[in-house]
Amino acid sequence: MLVAVIGGTRHIGPAIVRLLVEAGHQVAVYNRGRTPAQLPSGVQRFVVDRKVPGQLATALRNHRPDAIIDMIGYVVQDVEEVYSALPSLLHYVFCSTAAVYGRIGRTTPDESTPVAPYDPYTFGKVACEQFLTEKYHSSNFHTTILRLAHPYGPRDHLLYTAGRESLFVDRMRHGRPIIIPGSGQTRMHPIYVEDAARAFVHILGQPECMGFIYNLAGEQILTLDEYFASIARVLGVPLVAHKLPANFFRDNAHLWAGRHRQFDFGANWVNYESAFDISALRRIGFRSHTDHDTGVALTLQWLDSNHLIPQSSDEDEEDVILTQTMHHRGV
Repeated sequence: MLVAVIGGTRHIGPAIVRLLVEAGHQVAVYNRGRTPAQLPSGVQRFVVDRKVPGQLATALRNHRPDAIIDMIGYVVQDVEEVYSALPSLLHYVFCSTAAVYGRIGRTTPDESTPVAPYDPYTFGKVACEQFLTEKYHSSNFHTTILRLAHPYGPRDHLLYTAGRESLFVDRMRHGRPIIIPGSGQTRMHPIYVEDAARAFVHILGQPECMGFIYNLAGEQILTLDEYFASIARVLGVPLVAHKLPANFFRDNAHLWAGRHRQFDFGANWVNYESAFDISALRRIGFRSHTDHDTGVALTLQWLDSNHLIPQSSDEDEEDVILTQTMHHRGV
């Protein structure tokens, strides 16, 4: 089968491309050509910008893939163009996001849970889902949607209170304190990048998956305490951490104003918990293989080999923040 991967050169895409080739598919990658990538032998690469109306549709009509895995559809116009170009695809697999559930509290939503988009990104993904679902029912457009939770692994940094970054890893290595938002009991639901890629390839062409939406996350739901303990365990160091209330990050942006590292993500991490029911994906025979410690070890190995872990110091933003909080507490 000739499979087009829209995206395909950043985080999950390269693993999808490799797995497709290993499964015997012909593969073509469609993207803007801005991300350097070493694609497997025989993989075609077409440079297109889907934000230019008609450009992607023309390329798809010219090359006519049998199936598409779309990793970078963000607004409804993106999927409308794919449908208009190839309404008779054997399969269109769309990468959505588990963030469409919004603030889930302590619930664990399954695919029947109402969505609650809250920003342009999630509103765009919901609009894409709605368009594809309508076309499946009205025109038998063979589509499957995967709501991806938190992917991690090589080709990206780990999540931290400041967002995706790696300086905190060096702090942990040297016994410097890191910051954990909230009580440490906020849940997160990671999936290792290779497992996420396997899921996209696993459902490709399966008739029983047509028209369905699946939550895509790993086998382990971790608290933030467990997440950082896992990283410390892999590093072979004790976990040195300070916990700050979630509202601290909302109320004290002045502490990191003008600095390279911003800590606004801390409040979002607590407010938008991440834990999802993945039983539907299990029922079609898919399970993740990689436990979190193993995935972290592989990620750290990649970060180290690419010299992507900056050197920490006793003057990092963490120290500024913690000094200020101890001062206000009279410590």
